[in-house]
Amino acid sequence: MMKTLLSTAVLAAIFSANALAAPTIVTEDNYPQAYTNMRLGAVLEKTGGVNQFFAMPNPSSVPAEQFVVRMNRDTAYSVSVIDMSSGDVTVTVPKTDEYVTIQVVDENHETQPMIYGSGEHKLTAKTDHAFVIVRTLDKQVREGLVIEAGSAKPFTVKEWDMASFHAVDKAGNIDFSNGYDQSKAFGNTESGQTPYMNYVGAAGGWGGAMVEDNIYQTSQYFPADSCYETTFVDPGAEFFWSATVYNADGRMFNDTANISSAMDPVANADGSYTIRFGCDGQANNIPVAEGNTTGKFNVLMRHYGPGEQVSNDADGYNATKLIHKVK
Repeated sequence: MMKTLLSTAVLAAIFSANALAAPTIVTEDNYPQAYTNMRLGAVLEKTGGVNQFFAMPNPSSVPAEQFVVRMNRDTAYSVSVIDMSSGDVTVTVPKTDEYVTIQVVDENHETQPMIYGSGEHKLTAKTDHAFVIVRTLDKQVREGLVIEAGSAKPFTVKEWDMASFHAVDKAGNIDFSNGYDQSKAFGNTESGQTPYMNYVGAAGGWGGAMVEDNIYQTSQYFPADSCYETTFVDPGAEFFWSATVYNADGRMFNDTANISSAMDPVANADGSYTIRFGCDGQANNIPVAEGNTTGKFNVLMRHYGPGEQVSNDADGYNATKLIHKVK
C-alpha cells in the first residue's frame, strides 16, 4: 500500500513539474511580453551578456536573416540589454555633430521619448531589464559607447509555445499592415498606449518610436510587377526622412531597399521629390521584384523629427498615399 501511495505521489510530482515546465501559450494579451522576451534573448546572443553593446551590421537582404520585421538601413545601430534594476544606469555617447539617439524599450514593450545627442545620459525603465538601442548617422560613435550600471542581473529567456506565437504574430502583422494608431502602439501606458495596439505594434514594428520622435507612414500593398512612383513636397523633417520597401512579410529583400534625404536624393526643379518603385534605370528608384518571393510590396516612410505638417497629417504630406502606377 505504501509503495502504491509513494508511486502516486512521485507521479503527481512529475506531472506537476511537467505542467510547470510546459511552454507558455502566446495570445494577443501576452504577445508583447513574449516577443520582447525572445528579442532580448536574441540580443544577448550577440552581446554575450547584459550591459554590453553590440554594433549591428547592415541588415541582410535575405528576409530570414533579419532580426525583426521592418528593419531599416537609415542609420547604424548599436543594441544592448541593460539591467535597470539598480536605478543607477547611464549611457555615454561620444562627441558627434551627427544624428544620434538612445531609445529604451522595456520587457512589456513600453518605450519612452528618445534621448538625443552626445554626453552622459541617465536611463530608466519600469522592468528589471530593457532593450536599449542607439541609432546614429555617425558609425564611429558606436565604438565609444559606454554603459555604467549598478548591477548585472542575468536575463532569463522563457519558454514560449511557438505554434501559438507564430499564429498570433502573423495575425498582428496583418493588422499592422491594414492600419494602426502609432500613438497607441509605440509608447507607454502613461502616454496612451493600449494593450491591443501594443500587440499590433510589436507584431508589425517591434521597438518602434513614439510619434514625437519618428512618424511612420505605411502604404497599401502593390503587385511587384509594375513601375510606381510618388511625388511629394519636402516634408520638413528636423533631421531626415526615408522610404523603405518591404515584401508581404514585412522584410527587405534587396540591397537597394531604401532612399532617404540623408542620401542626397535627386530633387525636382520645384524642390519636391519623386521616388520610384520598380522603375529600372530611373532616378530615386527602389527595386520591388528582384529578390521578392511574395509578389507584393509596400512602402514605409519614416520622418526623423517629424515636421509640423506631417505631425498634423496635412494633405499632401503623406507620400505613401500618393503612390500610383506609372502607365
